Amino acid sequence: MNIKMIPTYHSKIKCFLKKDRGMVLALVMVFTATLLVLGTAVMIYAVSESLITGYNKNDIRLYYIVEAGLETGIAVLNNDFIKEGSLSGATGEGTFAVDFFDEYEHYNENHLDFANEQYYLNSAEVRFIRSKGTLGEHSKVMTIAVTQGDNGQVRILRWYGILTYH
Repeated sequence: MNIKMIPTYHSKIKCFLKKDRGMVLALVMVFTATLLVLGTAVMIYAVSESLITGYNKNDIRLYYIVEAGLETGIAVLNNDFIKEGSLSGATGEGTFAVDFFDEYEHYNENHLDFANEQYYLNSAEVRFIRSKGTLGEHSKVMTIAVTQGDNGQVRILRWYGILTYH
């Protein structure tokens, strides 16, 4: 009896495999398509993160270039607080241009004034330093209000916002 059952099961298995012969190919194609979609998503994510990192890196470099210009301006005013005009310099990859102003309106005509900053407008002891940093096609501008302390050293009263140009 055992001998007769073996051929019967064997023939049933052959029949089953003949009916579902293309099923393995379909499963392999679905699995491959899924891996392809996941791989594409990971690549898109990696590329976008790389671009964001590059933008942030340049933005930080530009900030430090602007800050170098402001520090240069402070150093100049420490020697000559009534300095007029402008100066420029380079730091590694970028350049900066520094301007000195006596009047608050001069540095940015569209800046919203704060009530507690009105004394800047009428004070002869307050100067404004504007620094524009440039790195390639991008630039940033920052302005600070400074005064001369009792010891003759320049001190910062207020930092004004950073304007970015791309």
